[in-house]
Amino acid sequence: MTETVAGRPVVDGVGIIPGFVNSYTLRSGEETYLIDTGFSRKAPKIVRAFEEAKLPLDRVGKVLLTHHHIDHMGGAAYLVASTRAALACHDEDAPFVDGRVRPPMPLLMRLFMRVHPAPVAVRLKEGDRVGPLVVLHVPGHTPGEVAFYDAAEKTLFSGDSVVEHEGHLSIPAAKYASNLEQAVQSLERLRALDVEVLLPGHGVPVSRNVAALLDDLIRRAPADYLHRPAK
Repeated sequence: MTETVAGRPVVDGVGIIPGFVNSYTLRSGEETYLIDTGFSRKAPKIVRAFEEAKLPLDRVGKVLLTHHHIDHMGGAAYLVASTRAALACHDEDAPFVDGRVRPPMPLLMRLFMRVHPAPVAVRLKEGDRVGPLVVLHVPGHTPGEVAFYDAAEKTLFSGDSVVEHEGHLSIPAAKYASNLEQAVQSLERLRALDVEVLLPGHGVPVSRNVAALLDDLIRRAPADYLHRPAK
């Protein structure tokens, strides 16, 4: 039986609310999870997606952040207040999300974008389970970057640990990474998973040849991102 989801259905139980950053909804029984919120201006679009699906917004039990960057968590404060959902992110990114530490941000972005801190109720760590999802710590883009893996459905919510662009996989540019070498190393962790559907933070969902595309990225990554030839 196909479950109604907020957003455009991707696979059974999963919806996408696209934008500069993709937000995803996951239904598991009576529980709904929202993965990444986008910039603050995207919050009304997420609310409309729930209204159009005739799903109450308070159905959201947890808002899950893949990492602390403003394009992924900007709407968290509003949506947590609107849903009364618990906000969850990795322990190493929590100080940037809740406002205790000022997040690193280019000057122009800091001038034009206001960061709205949000209270973190759940601090995630490697191996935690959130409903059907397992938390994978894949640092490099940020210290606390995580991906969420549903082993039963072979679905991976990759955040910015892997993104899609014009039919290929990549990682974000060096200027957005806390540790680029670590980001490249994290790719091997993702490749070890059995993934049939990759749901990236940027780009479009990938449901064909995921393993081959990851292999291609891993082969290219040292030269493309670290400026040294692959072995």
